[in-house]
Amino acid sequence: MKRILTIVSLVCAVTFFANAQNSVEQALKLIEQKVKLADKNPKNGKMQYEAAMAFINNELGEKKDFDHALTYANRALKIAREHPAPQDTLQGLTCMGLGLIYMGKGSYETAFDFFEMSMDAFEVELGRDNPVTNGTKLVYGGMIMGAQPARGFTKVQEALIDNSLAPKDKRIDNMEEANIVLEMALEFLIADHTKRFRYALPMIFIDGKRYYIVQTSDWNMERPLVGWRVQSELRTKEENEAFKGDETILCDDYLNFKVMSDEEMEKQQMAFNFRHYIWKPRHLESDGGDARLWFLNPDAYNTLLTKYREYKAANK
Repeated sequence: MKRILTIVSLVCAVTFFANAQNSVEQALKLIEQKVKLADKNPKNGKMQYEAAMAFINNELGEKKDFDHALTYANRALKIAREHPAPQDTLQGLTCMGLGLIYMGKGSYETAFDFFEMSMDAFEVELGRDNPVTNGTKLVYGGMIMGAQPARGFTKVQEALIDNSLAPKDKRIDNMEEANIVLEMALEFLIADHTKRFRYALPMIFIDGKRYYIVQTSDWNMERPLVGWRVQSELRTKEENEAFKGDETILCDDYLNFKVMSDEEMEKQQMAFNFRHYIWKPRHLESDGGDARLWFLNPDAYNTLLTKYREYKAANK
């Protein structure tokens, strides 16, 4: 799995065991003790969870036993799901533990699923404004972001926003010190979307005819689409009124280019109206002439790019 950002955990499921353990022998004795309790009390979810975590105690080093840990963690999760209880963090902790177990087994996709289930469980069990919920979202969202940027970014952003809206007595009081995690998550997200929209162009309809936008005052198709509106959004109203950039150029399906004046573009609305009805939840309603993003395959995109460059060179 590429790029998994390692972050020291604010909320770590295995620290319960770390404070008094200073040797492999002691860690192995702890396993024996926790397993005996769990086996004698098969309906006690907390004991199943603690037995699972004992098998992945950091003190064990290479002697960690992820398979046995998985057995007891699955028992704990089954109990937590069959007997949910308000303010009981068994499901959140167990899902976090399962995430750590699958990370140790090298099953990163499954690990991320359980980390996300852990965040969601804490939100249900403790609330969105709880520091455990938000600490978990920050840390494990940050861990996920390197491999799955959109998924990780959402959780990191939620952590900072929800923490800021929480009552003062529930906030992580130095959360802003971790704003670098949000920035890094945003960088991963931008890079991911830049690749995603590499061969995309905005598409608008004029008099019922489809056109691709290949150049605006700030952007042209030489660059990926991400960021194509940012410059105009950053300028003030006065700066935008005074700004004189490049011409707007459109292209139709037959590779015919069309220069649009500012006045002509002012008359064109880039409308995108999507409606969602609860009685038809699996389909978005839209108007046929609404703007879209149009994804070309790389060959078609490069053909259009070549024609665009030729057009620009011939109309200097």
